[in-house]
Parts: sequence; C-alpha cells; structure tokens
Amino acid sequence: MQPIVLASTSPYRKALLARLHLPFEVCAPDVDEAALPGESPRTTARRLAQAKAEAVAARVPAAIVIGSDQVADLDGAPLNKPGSHDAALAQLLQLQGRTATFHTALAVARDGGAHVEVDCVPTRVRF
Repeated sequence: MQPIVLASTSPYRKALLARLHLPFEVCAPDVDEAALPGESPRTTARRLAQAKAEAVAARVPAAIVIGSDQVADLDGAPLNKPGSHDAALAQLLQLQGRTATFHTALAVARDGGAHVEVDCVPTRVRF
C-alpha cells in the first residue's frame, strides 16, 4: 500500500482524515496562499489545493498526497480569515442575514505530482 501524506498542518484536516482509520503522515506544503489578482474564490481554492498536493508530492514521490483548501465567498468576493476577535465580529455582522458560499477544494496527487485529480464543492450557508 502506498503511504498517504496530508499536505496540511491543519488540526481540523488531520482529524478528518484520521476518521478513516488509515495510517498517514502530515507534511507542511509551504505554499503561498495569497489569491491572484482577479481570481475567483472557487479558482483560488482549486489552485491552492492542487499546489499544496503537488508541492508535497514532489518531496514524497512514492506517496498518495492529499491537499485541500477552502475559500469563503460573499457575493463573488473572498472573505479572508479575520485574524482577530474584533475583525471576526465585524465579519459576522457583515454576513448577518446573507448567504456566503464556502468553496472546499480537494486535490490528490501521486507519482510525484505527475497525476493530480482536483475537485471543488460549494456549500452555501445562510447567516
């Protein structure tokens, strides 16, 4: 069985993968997570999930590597991580009574990144 590597240091993603009861390792992808100018939130999530999987696959070519990213979207504009309590409160007030979309992308790479599958699932949340 090929080793599985999670290209993320997120405790939440690690806990999700652990639910499958499969052995896996964790490796930080070291990828710049900034959105590109004019890039949609969905495209950002897909690109970053793929970049994370490919970055780690290049370092662990014998493994199956899983990369993921999520970008929140309000009316087509990305919602960045608030970074502070006050910013989080302001963001929640901005979202009150509105619907945001969370674009969750998953990429699976193998053969050192020569083969990569990427998908993105939107989840709409009304606040």
